[in-house]
Amino acid sequence: MTTENTQATDQDATTTNGAPKTTFVSFLLDETGSMESIKDDTIGGFNEYVKTLQGSGGDILFSLVSFNSSRTEKRHVADPIGEVRPLTAADYRPHAMTPLIDASVKLIKATDEAVARRGDDPNVVIVLQTDGQENVSVEYTRKDLALLVKEKETAGWEFVFLGAGLDAFDAAHRAGLVLSDQRVMSYGRARSPQAFAGIAMNVAEYAERGMSADLDFSPDQRAAAGDEYHDRRERKKARKRGRKGRSPRRGSGAPQRGAEDAGASTVDDFDLS
Repeated sequence: MTTENTQATDQDATTTNGAPKTTFVSFLLDETGSMESIKDDTIGGFNEYVKTLQGSGGDILFSLVSFNSSRTEKRHVADPIGEVRPLTAADYRPHAMTPLIDASVKLIKATDEAVARRGDDPNVVIVLQTDGQENVSVEYTRKDLALLVKEKETAGWEFVFLGAGLDAFDAAHRAGLVLSDQRVMSYGRARSPQAFAGIAMNVAEYAERGMSADLDFSPDQRAAAGDEYHDRRERKKARKRGRKGRSPRRGSGAPQRGAEDAGASTVDDFDLS
């Protein structure tokens, strides 16, 4: 690609008719029972995340949906970032289980409908956060989520996955979220503020420039968040590349609904328009 073409592509990503593009951010926040132990840090980290976006100067519309197996709550719906209120202990009350697949599919579908009604072509960022493995989704399968994410990535949407106190790569893959390793970050349960600070900085830069690479987590961001899994995964991948003629990985192929998907879940349909 020539320099001229590269510049044109960058301009297409950041402008609409000469004006900066709107960035439509949808954030899925885990409100399950295991989040209780890091409730205060999560609230503080999330509020700093919002504060960073509010100070970025980008044209950002923000939706926040929290989820667990007993309720799904729309806290903000395509609100200008300056109007997003802080999260409080009174309205963030972790309990119940983790229907990550159902909640993710519904967030993506609701975002798609909201964007379609706008009549323009905003940049779209989906941020998914959890501290647990999928365990109670009943409406959608891992394959459903995988296909939906692939469709939206092809359309130019960006996805980021944050996992608290667990191997985020494994949790994402088990749910059908086969994302770029650079957009998946594990963080220590005591490092919520640092993890939210990292994603806030990246989204703010992306809103200003529209450059996909701005959403990649840096080594410094991973170190600050206590990501113990990324380097381990990179070393494992390097070892695999060095092997020849290895057998296919057990369990490869399209993910299917497994025993862990059984159970009861309540993830209501919601509208983000």
